[in-house]
Amino acid sequence: MSVARWYGLWSGGNGYGPPQPDDLEEFSSLADARRKLADRHRYGYWQRSHFAFTHREAADALTPCVCDDCEITLYGSADGLDYPDRRIFLGPRGGVRIERC
Repeated sequence: MSVARWYGLWSGGNGYGPPQPDDLEEFSSLADARRKLADRHRYGYWQRSHFAFTHREAADALTPCVCDDCEITLYGSADGLDYPDRRIFLGPRGGVRIERC
């Protein structure tokens, strides 16, 4: 089993502005991206999340006010942002779901 790197744009929902190309992050796996989405939603008020940006310096930041409509759109490469490969989002009962686009 190979572990692929994923690149994604995180959106915190209606409490945040839309992500920009400079906000592209690198994730070590789908599980890593899934965990980050859940952590930013559940613990963002008090636990810093690591943002491994690809086009600027990495940052550790709090993510308060993340809404239930938060998501990460994932891409297979840092260069191909025309159409996402996967979308990670919260399901209706609060679980984290991954779907192909």
